[in-house]
Amino acid sequence: MGIPARMGSSRFPGKPLKEILGKSMIQRIFENVEGASRSTFTFVATCDEEIESHLAEFKIPTLLTSKDINRPGQRVAEACKNLDLSPNDIVIVVQGDEPLVTAAMVDAVIELIINSQEDKFIVNLCAPATHDQLHDPNEVKVVLDKLDHAMYFSRSPIPSNFHIESPSSTWRQVCIFGFRWEFMQYFYDELDATPLEKHESIELLRALESGIKVRMLPIYEETKSVDTYEDLIEVEKILRDRP
Repeated sequence: MGIPARMGSSRFPGKPLKEILGKSMIQRIFENVEGASRSTFTFVATCDEEIESHLAEFKIPTLLTSKDINRPGQRVAEACKNLDLSPNDIVIVVQGDEPLVTAAMVDAVIELIINSQEDKFIVNLCAPATHDQLHDPNEVKVVLDKLDHAMYFSRSPIPSNFHIESPSSTWRQVCIFGFRWEFMQYFYDELDATPLEKHESIELLRALESGIKVRMLPIYEETKSVDTYEDLIEVEKILRDRP
């Protein structure tokens, strides 16, 4: 399981090392998910020695990657090339700005991959979107088909409210997703970034444009991605309010 992190976020520079109730965000995420019962090794994939040095204080495994990578999954894929993985091994990507994710969420993704009969596919989590999240361009929204496969991802509100006949569910991406290692290498090494992926800046659109299924797994636990300083303050409030 890899957690991609970099200091150069355009929306919130340096956010992996921002403190949330006394711990850096990246340390908190690692501690949240490392206890996943189905995972055997958890690491942070980063291009920044500043992050590597910080995590070394807590003996958190770190793998350095190229600074030229701007997709989280690709950063983890590059790091995994330094590991002795078998083609059928499962690689989970946990985005480095999701400080409320849990080990149980990771286990749920792994379990679905293990039980799937498909070969080339990706599993991704999603959660109900509030009105504010639906209209927040930092939140990635997703539309599902009847089998819970992704039909489209967007930073805009989808489905639209124009000509609405009957309201439907609205979903947002929770950025934990997974592949079999052999397919992950194919996805990042053989497939080029696609037009819609570059238009929306959402890497899983590469899958949809290439005819690859993305199986969405709905969850209902409270999560919150941190894209701004205001998001960080909101996460701190959520954590303080928890028992």
